[in-house]
Amino acid sequence: MMLALAALALIAGATSAQQASRAGNAANGEQLYVQVGCYQCHGLAGQGALRTGPRVSRTAFSYQDFLAQLRHPISQMPPYEAAVLSDQDAADLYAYLQQMPAPRDPKSIPLLNTVR
Repeated sequence: MMLALAALALIAGATSAQQASRAGNAANGEQLYVQVGCYQCHGLAGQGALRTGPRVSRTAFSYQDFLAQLRHPISQMPPYEAAVLSDQDAADLYAYLQQMPAPRDPKSIPLLNTVR
């Protein structure tokens, strides 16, 4: 019985630690976005570009998928292991990206409407 309670407490502790790491600090994430160099490929507004990297502002990835992409990138992005970027730093980056303004609808940009 005591062993089962200890295991349950350990699982609950790990779950709350994981949830705490998801609660990111967007202000710190903004600083990290520049420090780590994310802007070099994804742009200052997270808009991305065809040749350098996808849009990351308001990413549709869940935090867990975002973290997996950081640690084990699918494309040419360098991996950001925990020794380089902690889980909390990743959560801060994620919080920053999620609060970025949504991209404008191309139809709302007059110049784009004149090009045929």
